[in-house]
Formats: sequence, structure tokens, C-alpha cells
Amino acid sequence: MQDPAPDPDDITPRIAAGIAGRLRALVISLDRLDRLESGSGEWRARFEQHELPEAALELTLRGLRTAADPLNFTILRTLCAAESHSLNALIEATGLGRLPLSERLNDLVQVGMAVRLIDTDHAQITPAGAGMVQLIETLASLAQRSYAQANR
Repeated sequence: MQDPAPDPDDITPRIAAGIAGRLRALVISLDRLDRLESGSGEWRARFEQHELPEAALELTLRGLRTAADPLNFTILRTLCAAESHSLNALIEATGLGRLPLSERLNDLVQVGMAVRLIDTDHAQITPAGAGMVQLIETLASLAQRSYAQANR
């Protein structure tokens, strides 16, 4: 008998927290730029009042799109297997060259699914990335079960 599917209520908060963390980092950066350019700091208040829902949706969809790419998903799944992976191990796992792998890994970092440790040439999964892998695997498993049940 297969293990029961994980409860999405346990998965989605990790993904949402990762996306929110990335959103906070972007807002802090843009707020600093706004203060340097105009000195007002008004951009952040306007953002929180008017743009936050759209920005949160955009980052969520971007995270889903990035994680759902088959090669990016392979990278995330590989990163889930250990605390840290060298880029060479990821090159082996994906069959990508160093430059294409670096670009894909950078995409995953940009959406908060992975962390790149430049000084050690390693990468790690974030809780959001691990949650995304679990969510995708759960959906695939449920689709497989549903198909099997319908064909009995």
C-alpha cells in the first residue's frame, strides 16, 4: 500500500513563506532605490496599498512556472536528496553544461526555490523549493491513482 498523500495544508505554507520572503527582499531593494532617487520612501507605502496582490500573484505564478520546467524540477528534486550539492553533482544529474545549469539554478534562486553558495560552488534547496517538489510529486501521484482507479 502506498503512503497517503501529504496534506496540502502542510505544503502550501512553506511555499507561500518562501515566496513572501522573496517578495520582501525585492520590496526592500526597490524601497532603497526609491529613497536614493527621490528621498521620499513613498513607493513602499503605495506598493503595500495598491500593488501587493498583483505582485504576490506574479511571484507565485513565476515560482510555479520555474519549478514546473522538467529540467528545473530535476534540479530541485536532486537538491532535495541532500543538504548541499556541488554544481558538478547537479551537472551529472541533469546532463546540462555548467553555464546552462548555472542559469537554471539562478532562475530557481530568483524565485526562492534554491540557494546558491558561491564560495563552495554548491546549491541547496529552500523550504519553499522542497514544498514545491512535494506538491508536484503529490499531484502526479494523485493523477496516477485517479487514472488507475478509473481503469479498473
